[in-house]
Amino acid sequence: MKSKLIPFVFIILISFGIYSCKNDDDSLPNSTSINDFVWKALNLWYYWQQESPNLADDRFQTDAEYQQFISSKSPDQLFFDLLYDYGNTDRFSWIVSNYHELENQFAGINESFGFKYGLIYKNSQSNEIYGFVQYVLPNSPASNAGIKRGDIFLKINAQTLTDSNYQQLLGNQTATFSMGFLENGELYDSNQHIQLTKTTIQENPVYLKKIFTDGNQKIGYLVYNGFRANYNQELNDAIGFFKAQGISDFILDLRYNGGGSVETSSYLASMLTGQFSNQEFTKLRFNSKTSENNESYYYQNSGKSYDSNLEENGEFPLNHLNLNNVLILTNKNTASASEMLISCLKPYISVKTIGVKTYGKTVGSITLYDSPSTHYTSANSINPAHTWAMQPIVFEYQNALNQSSPTQGIPPFYELNELNYLENWVELGDPNDPLLAAALNSISGKFQNTMRKPIKSERILFKNEQELNRWGTEMYLNKGFVFNP
Repeated sequence: MKSKLIPFVFIILISFGIYSCKNDDDSLPNSTSINDFVWKALNLWYYWQQESPNLADDRFQTDAEYQQFISSKSPDQLFFDLLYDYGNTDRFSWIVSNYHELENQFAGINESFGFKYGLIYKNSQSNEIYGFVQYVLPNSPASNAGIKRGDIFLKINAQTLTDSNYQQLLGNQTATFSMGFLENGELYDSNQHIQLTKTTIQENPVYLKKIFTDGNQKIGYLVYNGFRANYNQELNDAIGFFKAQGISDFILDLRYNGGGSVETSSYLASMLTGQFSNQEFTKLRFNSKTSENNESYYYQNSGKSYDSNLEENGEFPLNHLNLNNVLILTNKNTASASEMLISCLKPYISVKTIGVKTYGKTVGSITLYDSPSTHYTSANSINPAHTWAMQPIVFEYQNALNQSSPTQGIPPFYELNELNYLENWVELGDPNDPLLAAALNSISGKFQNTMRKPIKSERILFKNEQELNRWGTEMYLNKGFVFNP
């Protein structure tokens, strides 16, 4: 018998801000040394250095005053206190106590149950939430347990999910998920329980490639979930597959792509085109102290490959599709390097997006280590006394026409919210997926979505996993780049 849980759901977006919390532990080892690194590296590189009063060059009259200031806080307290208008202007800078974990995340290595998820409020009066599965990683605990895209979970370890306990519950190494389902706009408990244990997974962002054929017309479809430099070759091979198939049109699914490497974004733009070799793709602008690093990325004919440690290990020729138009599927997860691709392709070819407004991140970062001799940009000469590192915003980007992406996100050419279809979700690549169906129909006019029309209900989207992880919406310059302050 069904157990009715809620009468309706309602959509609202809540702004990113869960990482503004600060560690109150002032007894960290070598905290003064770490804090010296935090202040000096931010003073040099931080994009809004001139807007932050406590980072001003003349902020301290004596060394004693400086030492007293930096020694009064823990490293992360100091870091967040130095940021400019954190949570509003700067929503993206962050700090970690272990840079090895940071580098693993950029390489796509982390402990995971094996699925990506979003969280939705049950209704507009409650703090209770439920989760939905966006996609499942192959050969993972989730895929082995039969979890699929569109599945819903209501509780973890018998505890109802709320907007205050979800981090703790989803952070468990082993968890029992109580599953549910939507029917006619209402949420029900399915009385199914699935236990999963996290394992270390390195996610290949090249998730799915597929060809749709209509007579002599071939349409390529690629689900790409992260601009990870160590998978440049796999991305190029996927483009090579479409090239060999002689596709005439292309759909790029960036719904779950929170961004990543600027260089990889320029490579994908080069692969999609090919007719704009050596023309400007994007330009980066740093603060006045580090403006010597202002540079442009260009459309390329060759690319660099990287190992799992993000160390450069080779070069390869890029495959080119020579497209004049592309359709890109987006949602609120589509961020940073994904938005860069959209904005920086537009001066050259027709780019139409289908979905909802993107995340809205027009700035990027580099990893700063406690290595003053390299201007804080290399781990090779790092202070061995600690493993703290920072990922502050240090640049903004523009396209070849000197246009920035909208800071509140790129509005879709054709608006279609996939959450309205949540109770009937199909796997990615299924032509009944509403966004994919809309793209296919836009190209050929013959593909029709046979899914039921969405229930007229209200959903409150709480968070997507990509924005819950600090590195989930990151745009960064690859490890090993040499900077010139």
